Amino acid sequence: MEEISERQVEELEHLNQLKDDFLSTVSHELRSPITKIKMATQMLKLLVQKDEGSEKAKVDHYLLILEQECDREINLLNNFLDLQQLDAGNYSVNPTPVHLQEAMPQMIQPFLQDIANQQQTLQLDIAANLSVLIVDQISLERILAELLTNACKFTPIGGTIAVRLSWNLTSTQSLKIFQLKVTNSGVDIPVSEWDRIFDRFYRVADGDRWKHGGTGLGLTLVKKLAEHLGGAIWVESGSGQTCFTVEIPVNG
Repeated sequence: MEEISERQVEELEHLNQLKDDFLSTVSHELRSPITKIKMATQMLKLLVQKDEGSEKAKVDHYLLILEQECDREINLLNNFLDLQQLDAGNYSVNPTPVHLQEAMPQMIQPFLQDIANQQQTLQLDIAANLSVLIVDQISLERILAELLTNACKFTPIGGTIAVRLSWNLTSTQSLKIFQLKVTNSGVDIPVSEWDRIFDRFYRVADGDRWKHGGTGLGLTLVKKLAEHLGGAIWVESGSGQTCFTVEIPVNG
């Protein structure tokens, strides 16, 4: 019986390794052509900008669709790949000094057009005593991007999105705790769902689980990244506002 049990464990480990290899290979093979499609779309866009013909508006419209759909697919593949690497313990981080006053406007730049289209207001507040942060910038960008994507999606027209960066007041000189808050107006999440929204593929039950699009992986990825960096994430919601708080310990 013991030999059978050991053999089953080995088979499960082998199958798990095959799954990881499969996901890595498929993610790479899918992402490579989509990246080329994205590049070709951008080149076409540059060419079209030089043409003032009567069909330019239609071409611009279709190019925008191509660009948006490429971005969606690339984001989906990145989420799958990053989650697979985090699950396998292969996700690498490289803490470097990040100058927030310069970096944050660049990080939120991709969302400004969508926010303007929805007539939403974006507020960015960086605490005066927080100028440089020693952190893995790629992970910070992914966390912020997923939280902003979520906020833009669920904030109604004319609503407000607020991003605040500060030190946790309980931080010590040797181990500081960086805090990122992303708050959006116009939506309440029931207390019973506060933990479940971080589960893979989970969507808040609002009557139409496909209305807002997405895969239900974004918040899962944020939670995994925060925990991988030694931190945590939680949500609080009520009175027409929802706030996601990410805390990450950094060396002082």
